[in-house]
Amino acid sequence: MRTVLSIENLKVVGYKGGRSCPIIEGITFNLEPGRTLAVVGESGCGKSITAAAILGLLPWGFTVSDGRIVLDGQNALSLPPREWRQLRGKRIGAVFQNPLAALNPSLPIWKQVIESAQLEEALTRKTARSRALQLLERVEVPHVASRLDDYPHQFSGGMRQRVAIALALARNPALLIADEPTTALDLITQAQILNMLKRLQEEQNLAILFITHDLSLVAEYADEVFVMYAGQEVERGSVSDLFASVAHPYTHALLRSIPRLTGSRYRLIDIEGVPPSPHSYTRGCRFASRCPRVIAACSATPPPRLGNDSHEAFCHHPHRVLAP
Repeated sequence: MRTVLSIENLKVVGYKGGRSCPIIEGITFNLEPGRTLAVVGESGCGKSITAAAILGLLPWGFTVSDGRIVLDGQNALSLPPREWRQLRGKRIGAVFQNPLAALNPSLPIWKQVIESAQLEEALTRKTARSRALQLLERVEVPHVASRLDDYPHQFSGGMRQRVAIALALARNPALLIADEPTTALDLITQAQILNMLKRLQEEQNLAILFITHDLSLVAEYADEVFVMYAGQEVERGSVSDLFASVAHPYTHALLRSIPRLTGSRYRLIDIEGVPPSPHSYTRGCRFASRCPRVIAACSATPPPRLGNDSHEAFCHHPHRVLAP
């Protein structure tokens, strides 16, 4: 099956005070149409920087030093800046964590939703408003006909996120990057947004890169899981394989930290310590200083790849040995 997005050995470095340090190292994964890949890990592990690299929107001081970002067969890193900009919106849509910050407070929502489409097409005002109405109806904004001229501050958080999703899908992209799209929402609104994204995915055969720290959402809404720690992959596999046979101690710790509402009582296990700074990355496993299963080899040598293309982990002392 063709891939919408293929990341090959992606490396991102940051510069500060004349020094460089690795931020993302050796990230590789594929995403197919109609599939959802969840990228999970603690804050600071590199999830959002990976998304920014795919979008060509890395912050000042960061740059891609190696690897390929292949979108529909094209290496985006080899494209001129103008052509990469054209990919955003047309081939890639993005929904971010804070919709109030993502939307323009000085423009009515109908103008924002249709703005990217107007860059490609000469639309009359009437046609543009009609197209915006259709897009907002698709994301289930209630009473939308009477709210086209409202501004973002006049909407609730959940409704603002629906507007942001309509904006991201305005040009029918093949890939949607959803970067913590429900973190600031209550649980009921969160479920509504994610169920709506699932419906839109089925209608458009949309590939979704879902960035989150919440593994409980991953279990319900994703097809595959990509676990990151300190800028590297530690484990990857299908949702069913990974949750049934966790291999890496970090993934195991993340699962142990999820509260459960049913079953017998158990103590939530936190992960002691903090992730390392990029300036202090070592040759060995970066989780070694926090790992309860650490052995001598962990700090001395890079962890080996275990498993196969359907479920892999990088660990010297895993919870479960994966079949090669």
